[in-house]
Amino acid sequence: MPADPGTPSASEAEAPRKTGRTAWRLFRTLLIGAIVAIALLVIFPPLGLIKDQLAKSIGDAYGRKVTIGAMRVHIPPKLERPKLDVEFDQVAVSNPEGMPERNLFLGDTVKTTVDLLPLLKGRVRMESLQLIKPNITLEEDANGTRNWVFGTPAASVAAQPATSAPVAAFSPPPIITIEDGALSFRSGKTGAIRAVSAINSAQTLDTVGGGATSKGTLVAGGEAVAFDIVLGDFDAMVAGGSSTLKASIDGRPLRAALEGDALFSAAAEFKGDVTASTPSLFDLARWFGADTTATGEPLKTSLEGKVLATTRDVTFTETDVMINTTSSRFDGKLDLGGVRPKLSGTIASEHVDLGRIAGKGGRASLAPEASPVTEFEPQVTAGWEQLLNDLSTLERGPQAAAQAEAASATASSAPGWSEQPFNLKALRAFDLDVLVNAAAITYGALDLKQGRVKAAITDGVLDAQLEELAVGAGKATGTLNVDSRAAPPKAAVVLTMSDIAAEPIITELTGKPLLSGTSNVEISATAAGQNQSQLTSTLEGKAHFRMGQGALRGFDVRRMIFEWWKSWKFDLGLKTGFERLEAQYDIKKGILRSQPGLSMGGSEVEINSAGTVNVPSKRLNQEIRVKAIPPPTAFPIPVRISGDWAKPSIGIDWGGLFSAAPGLGGPQALAVAPEPAPANVQAAIRRVLAADLPEDRLSPEARAMLQSLLPAESAP
Repeated sequence: MPADPGTPSASEAEAPRKTGRTAWRLFRTLLIGAIVAIALLVIFPPLGLIKDQLAKSIGDAYGRKVTIGAMRVHIPPKLERPKLDVEFDQVAVSNPEGMPERNLFLGDTVKTTVDLLPLLKGRVRMESLQLIKPNITLEEDANGTRNWVFGTPAASVAAQPATSAPVAAFSPPPIITIEDGALSFRSGKTGAIRAVSAINSAQTLDTVGGGATSKGTLVAGGEAVAFDIVLGDFDAMVAGGSSTLKASIDGRPLRAALEGDALFSAAAEFKGDVTASTPSLFDLARWFGADTTATGEPLKTSLEGKVLATTRDVTFTETDVMINTTSSRFDGKLDLGGVRPKLSGTIASEHVDLGRIAGKGGRASLAPEASPVTEFEPQVTAGWEQLLNDLSTLERGPQAAAQAEAASATASSAPGWSEQPFNLKALRAFDLDVLVNAAAITYGALDLKQGRVKAAITDGVLDAQLEELAVGAGKATGTLNVDSRAAPPKAAVVLTMSDIAAEPIITELTGKPLLSGTSNVEISATAAGQNQSQLTSTLEGKAHFRMGQGALRGFDVRRMIFEWWKSWKFDLGLKTGFERLEAQYDIKKGILRSQPGLSMGGSEVEINSAGTVNVPSKRLNQEIRVKAIPPPTAFPIPVRISGDWAKPSIGIDWGGLFSAAPGLGGPQALAVAPEPAPANVQAAIRRVLAADLPEDRLSPEARAMLQSLLPAESAP
């Protein structure tokens, strides 16, 4: 049946409907575009007014002045979800009123993506925020006002006059990134200044739960550091409230983690657990700004405990500290509110290994480069050889003898004292008031227990008091004062040791067990200087050394003087016993002079010594008188010890006998050599006897002594 000409066919009816839908879509698009354009012109007319409105919205939301430089806007072509891509130059957020007119925040470039439709309703809703080269300056003034504590949006809105124009509501975006940022902190209360740079991080805000995270890297003190922060309540940080906080940093000088609760108000604080470790305590101190120099081992250090931290101080409770293998418990406070940081409290340890703390060698030094330690190796000259040397000196005359003595005084195989300046800046960088207790102390072979030291540093002056220290069955007390402010720095030490076993102490000093017995030592000395060399040359004071029954190791003195012609060597298998030993020294300009002298007595020999110990040049010059007990002769035998104190020369002082007053005897009076004098010695004796030497150089007693050393048929 033919179609009704008045009724369109299905295809003919569909065409107008498609045309209508297309026209409607076009109209709708034009209408929306017009509405959006009109709305933008009405609400944010030109770009300059848009950025001003944004600046005002953000500024009013947080109670700060916000300024924005150039602004660039791009509207994406898709309108299913209209957005604005906005880029700002030189965005600045000011300090609060009453603080210096500086910026809390200044960014070279700030990029953001903003939802368009919320803008039409007076809301600024950012999807993301990108901060390029931002500079964040955190400040605390002398009154404790902090520029990073903001007013709440509600408070700032309520503070607006009723007649003021409404501003757009603002909330931070869920994603904020920082590229090449910088952060600094300065405190008008403590004077502290800190800064980090090269910050590259991503911050994520949980818009539902309210938490926030920050993860990235930065550079502090020349070291790259990774950080990871989890904040339970982001609004608490902005508005000065309380939030849970978990953070960690990971860098070469320090690894640390903390977990607890943080308060961001004017009385900001953190309370919780902290763990930290460093491979080198010296490197960590330098990283924090202290001018320190590492010596020995790097002092690997860690701590774990509870802290209560504010911007003024950090209180440590039940904090375990490990330095190398030495563990201790610290309870105290680090006060950051004074002119200098101050550490106070108590440090308790079951065992302190000073050797490990000082380094593998176990011998610490005040200097950055310690002088090498040389072990004691005395050189004993045989009797005939020493006689030949002294006869040769006598033949050459007084001037040659003086030259030889001067040459010997300047020649030294021992390493000199260090000229490297002490680094005492750390004493002026912080104050200290701590009590250190140690149940046991290890330092080489020393048996040290029950140590208690009270140490204080105030304005660059160290006062340390050794209140108690058990050394074996004895004890030691003393004080140490170092004034780093003086020019040059000054030091004073007082040390008293009672009933101390001498052998382990002498072994630590010389490397050999030279002396055994119980000793009492009293030392008081002062010195001034920038290095070891200056300290030793300005040493002033007194030293007193007393011992009861004991033994001198390495020598059998009685046998040596009775067998004087033999070659003797230092041998720890030999010893000389004594019942008393006492020495007293006056110290002037680094030279210890026997006053009245060293005295040693026993059942075998009596020894008296007078002379000097030259600390600056590390040399000995001792005149010794050895008397055998019971005496086969009434006269003591002269012996001289001279040269490097680590390698002194020991021999019979024949030269002292040549011009000596009556009262000294030659060793031949104790025992006659089984063999005649060597030919070269006999020849030297004859030359001296034949020479016309005055009595002040060769006394009649000395002539008789030399004649007695020649074979009877050869004597003149």
